[in-house]
Amino acid sequence: MDSIGAVVQMKRYAFDPIICHGSNGGLEITSDKGALTWGRDRNFFALRVDSTLDPVWSKQVVAPGGFKFIKELPGGDLLAGINLDSAGAVIARMDADGNFLWVKSYIRPKGFVHDALIESDNSFIITGVTDTSGLNIFQTLPSTFQPKLFMMKLNGDGDVQWCRGWINSTYRWYTGMPSRIVRALDDNYAVLATLGMPANNLEYRPILMKLDTNGDTLWTRSVGANGYVYMARTLLHYSDGGYMFSGIVQGDLPNNNTGLCYIFKTDSLGQFGCQEQHYPMQTLDLFPIDSSLTLTVVDGLATGTSIFVNDSIVDPDLFIEYDACTFGTNLPPRMERRTPMSVRPNPNTGHFTLSFADPLMAESYYSVYDTMGKLLFQRPLPQGKATEEVDLTRFGAGTYVVRFTSKEGSCYERVLCSP
Repeated sequence: MDSIGAVVQMKRYAFDPIICHGSNGGLEITSDKGALTWGRDRNFFALRVDSTLDPVWSKQVVAPGGFKFIKELPGGDLLAGINLDSAGAVIARMDADGNFLWVKSYIRPKGFVHDALIESDNSFIITGVTDTSGLNIFQTLPSTFQPKLFMMKLNGDGDVQWCRGWINSTYRWYTGMPSRIVRALDDNYAVLATLGMPANNLEYRPILMKLDTNGDTLWTRSVGANGYVYMARTLLHYSDGGYMFSGIVQGDLPNNNTGLCYIFKTDSLGQFGCQEQHYPMQTLDLFPIDSSLTLTVVDGLATGTSIFVNDSIVDPDLFIEYDACTFGTNLPPRMERRTPMSVRPNPNTGHFTLSFADPLMAESYYSVYDTMGKLLFQRPLPQGKATEEVDLTRFGAGTYVVRFTSKEGSCYERVLCSP
């Protein structure tokens, strides 16, 4: 896509040998502007494409498992996280062509790997859990099921440098959702995971932890309203030193909803400002021993076929936002599509009219951008204006974005010009 979300190119892929379930588990952008994608769960395949989305190689692994991540290393090699039945958390190093250089298993038999960070010294920080369960939410977990969230440092050959584990005395980790790790602005680490219920395989609270470069805990934070359960999904560090993470909250929610997406923003100390919870974590030193594995790989043939689509802009006002601290609709007004604007005709020859539902109540302006997000020009609009004639013929055929801005906010329309 371009910088304003217009689809430039789309392809679908067919594999030979055939992959029965082609669900992909993630995406990694490579240094040559290509991409890697891979199969999750039982879809044990990997695909690399170039910057035009043409296949470079595809691999299928003959084993009961799937990739959890594939990340590009500074020298061009690839680091892969793999979950295999009874093999524990598996880490593999591959060359740029997808050939395995080494494959090692840790924390057997039911450990799972989740996420990784690449260090500047060619070492890796790995997160995961030491145990997993296939029981459903209605089945009681056995007392022996005591999974630990772990963070492990490996050198470039996969040798363990250190490993830390965390456990709560009351609640167990919910292993159905992976942990996430990001580098903080001060070069320490932040890890997000989901704490589970004491007796059932069910999510309960998001846990955000800050750790130093030796894996020692600096602080732990949690958030959640009583009577609701939360699942954590994604984690980002923010430019002010804080963190943003998203997930799903379930319970008795407004407008008869039982589950909604959420997003929380913390300060640099991980504090939320509302509904903060505290779940003390015991830190343990773990001593995983690596064991080399051999995986059988089939070189596949991937064929890419172009797909032609027409995208459309969805009005943000169609979505209702709730304050996650109160579950009420008392969020500040969004600065998006607050003043109705239409473009007629659209598509057009480069000449078109901007029309406003009502004469403008105050001085405003409009801006025109190309598909790369570059500002082409900007013009003022006086109070009382109801229409404005626009001429884009000098810029040639293409797709443009017109954005109208007033003191109430902004709205935009995509315009297709074919002179």
